[in-house]
Amino acid sequence: MESWLEARGVTFRHPRGAEGEVGVEGVDLAVGAGEVVALIGPSGGGKTTLVRLFAGLTRPDAGELYLAGRPYAELDLREVRRRVGLLGQVGHMFPGTVAANVATAARLAGNDPAAVDVAHWLAAVGLDAVLAERPAVRLSVGQQQRVALARLLAMGPRWLLLDEPTAALDPTSSGVIEALLARLRDAGMGILLVTHELDLARRLAERVAILAGGRVVEAGRAESVLSRTEDPALNARLHGEGPG
Repeated sequence: MESWLEARGVTFRHPRGAEGEVGVEGVDLAVGAGEVVALIGPSGGGKTTLVRLFAGLTRPDAGELYLAGRPYAELDLREVRRRVGLLGQVGHMFPGTVAANVATAARLAGNDPAAVDVAHWLAAVGLDAVLAERPAVRLSVGQQQRVALARLLAMGPRWLLLDEPTAALDPTSSGVIEALLARLRDAGMGILLVTHELDLARRLAERVAILAGGRVVEAGRAESVLSRTEDPALNARLHGEGPG
């Protein structure tokens, strides 16, 4: 499917011990254009592993990943990383100014950094252009996260992989990021959102998947899955307890 980022039967085992520790096992998951899929579940359940697989940072041991209908195995990983952007909890800054950090996106995408409209991308994440010449490492944590997102968006991705993007932010910065994600979704971008914030998932996501023990143990429409969080069986899955 050309408008989907997809995992089919994906398994990855971390190389620990003779048998290997399961990171994810037989995962089927798809993210369509213009939708947010929230990935929730207990810590250590495989969420970050799955995000790294989608980002092309790790290759699966079994199964296949697809980008717009094409298997990753047939793609140049530079294309994957250009079209599928990854943002974690902390927006790591490169040495230099804010402008240099945002312009780095063009270099990573194989384009001319001088062509990047830094002010445009800063405005897109709610930052003033006067910050452009400030050393990036002197920004607040919330500002750095927003610069990291601006840098990512300047690469022109079709999908975003967000691993707890608001976990380290103050409420104001979190609100800015959430509003921006809603606009990106409405503009047709597909977003895989890893979060422990169920209220955030309720507000942004169309679909939710619970990953526990490396497996998708529950998936469906967000309103359906999240309306049952008080159900003992579902609550156990959210916390990695009971049968998967």
